[in-house]
Amino acid sequence: MSCPPDRAPSQSSDSAATTQAVSLYHQGTDLEQRGENRAALDCYRQAIALKADYYEAWVRQGLVLMLLQELSSALASFNQALALNRSLDLAWYLKAYCHMVMDAEELAQLALRKALTLAPERWGPMAAQEPVFVRFKDHPDFPELG
Repeated sequence: MSCPPDRAPSQSSDSAATTQAVSLYHQGTDLEQRGENRAALDCYRQAIALKADYYEAWVRQGLVLMLLQELSSALASFNQALALNRSLDLAWYLKAYCHMVMDAEELAQLALRKALTLAPERWGPMAAQEPVFVRFKDHPDFPELG
């Protein structure tokens, strides 16, 4: 299954575009759960085209791009989501992960610190178990990982 081809909303109202964007987002998450990442990515891109401030779609698009090893594009998606909503702890965490994989440790530290500040109970245990963050386990700035 793939996402339907790009098409203009049948109604010109913002609410119709939002409804269609949400529908595409949900189609994308369904496709993503089945491992159909390219099709999911198409859905997220279409949702964003309809509703550019749909930060949840920007985050999911970034996650799929990570899975597809398109890390620079994933970071751009996370940055766009964070420009719309600075309190997206998931986007900060995934951004930290991308930076670590790309050997940008200082940027990873900044993003991980932000994720841990926003949701320590969620990301502390996860980061402590994540192999890419092993270098931070004994770091004084990350007592949550020790």
